[in-house]
Amino acid sequence: MRARPIVAVTAALAACAGLLVACAPEPNPGWQPPTWPVAQVAVIAAPEPLDPAGLEGLHGQRIRDDVLGVQARWSQLPGDTASNARVVAVVRDAIAQREARTGTGYTPTVHARGAGLADRACVPGSTARPAAEIVADPALGPDGGEGTAVVCDIVTAAGAYLGQRMRTVAVQDGVVVSDSTVVLYADTSTGAVATGGELWAENAPALLWEAVVDAVRREHRSLSLAPIAPPDEASLALIGSALDQTVVAPDGTAVFTLPAGFSAPELAALGVAATSGPLTIGVPPATAVPATSAFGEALVQAASGAAGFVPPAPVAAGFEAVDCSLVPCVALTYDDGPSGYTAGLLDEAAARHGALTFFVLGQLVAGRADVVARAVAEGHLVENHTWSHPHLPALTPAQVRAQVADTTAAVAAASGAGPTVFRPPYGEYDAMVLAEAGVAAILWDVDTNDWQQLADDVLIERAVDTPRPGSIVLQHDIHEPTARTAGAVFDGLLDRGFTLVNLRQLFGGELPASGVWRSAR
Repeated sequence: MRARPIVAVTAALAACAGLLVACAPEPNPGWQPPTWPVAQVAVIAAPEPLDPAGLEGLHGQRIRDDVLGVQARWSQLPGDTASNARVVAVVRDAIAQREARTGTGYTPTVHARGAGLADRACVPGSTARPAAEIVADPALGPDGGEGTAVVCDIVTAAGAYLGQRMRTVAVQDGVVVSDSTVVLYADTSTGAVATGGELWAENAPALLWEAVVDAVRREHRSLSLAPIAPPDEASLALIGSALDQTVVAPDGTAVFTLPAGFSAPELAALGVAATSGPLTIGVPPATAVPATSAFGEALVQAASGAAGFVPPAPVAAGFEAVDCSLVPCVALTYDDGPSGYTAGLLDEAAARHGALTFFVLGQLVAGRADVVARAVAEGHLVENHTWSHPHLPALTPAQVRAQVADTTAAVAAASGAGPTVFRPPYGEYDAMVLAEAGVAAILWDVDTNDWQQLADDVLIERAVDTPRPGSIVLQHDIHEPTARTAGAVFDGLLDRGFTLVNLRQLFGGELPASGVWRSAR
């Protein structure tokens, strides 16, 4: 008797089920669940700086003055470029600030052998290190960790574009008193220069505001389609300041960092009054380009195209613009050639991006015209040491004129560039000799006496340890020991902090027109 209700209920349920099946819509095989809108920008990890060792065409520079308390590293492109001028201006400004704080003037300074100053490249990651740590590092900061340090990172290398981040940190009495960063970009094909901020259009902060706020609230685990309130002036200024430090990653993403304390009403609604730490924002090319300047658009497209860095055309060391009031310079000069050793000296100099000066004898030029032509083409100076190395004061005025004029003609015939200064043999001159030569006489303040066939270590010691900034060093490219030790001499001078320049560079880009000169000091 009790089974009947159960059977009835079962039948009723079956009838309902059949009715539901009959009323269900047909399945849609193309249906997909709704997706959340893709973020236009995102919080990402900061891209790693590049290793300058893997980039052709960069020349690392470094100075260290422990009296003033300043050390700086930076990278320059070949030649006299606007970007180099902007980079050097950062270093000059750091020096000027240190001079103002201490009342001490800056002087190019070298150090004893073993100083390690031949290492001049940017140290990857140095611009991201804590300020006090930068200054305290002997490879980056001044002696004792008190003073000013300028450090650099190569942050972008794409197509013809190179980006360098430079950070200046000053410590006074153990306290960080200033800490500033600038990102500088160069278009090596046109010479154009831009800062990180100049990669963007003027209204970029407003154009990026909504995307940035959305990225930050997503970072705080919020997905919302609620409209984002327009920014106020302070918010726009904060975004603009962050854009000044823009780095373009290898895939073309434009990257900048919001400082701790970033706020917006949409974050406050989540219970976040302000961000607790810095957030790195990545703007992909599709989002970045509408907000960039013409320079910025070209850079982003070059990076996103993954074409790789195109090195700038090389410039021989002797044609570089060298500021010997900023970097310590020394001029190595070689007398009595050209000889069979001269080409080897050119090879050693080229390997170290150094420039030399040769005072040649006219009677030897024709026999080695190819070496003379090569030296001039590579930016070295080939100057006048008379035709046959006589004692000039013992000659007649006409003979002095011939000794100088004939040598000038021989060098010009071999290289296309005639000498503009001379070196009297044995350093002997008088008023008559100077008058008849008609050009400046260049002597020396460091004589290695290499003609005495010294032991290699003695020769290296004299050539490396004696010079001071502005020195003119006398050697002879006719002696085998001089040629044999040239590489060690060059390396020793670089290690002390010297830049190897020719005489024109030593004298600020123009050789003296008259007088007698023993150094550029």
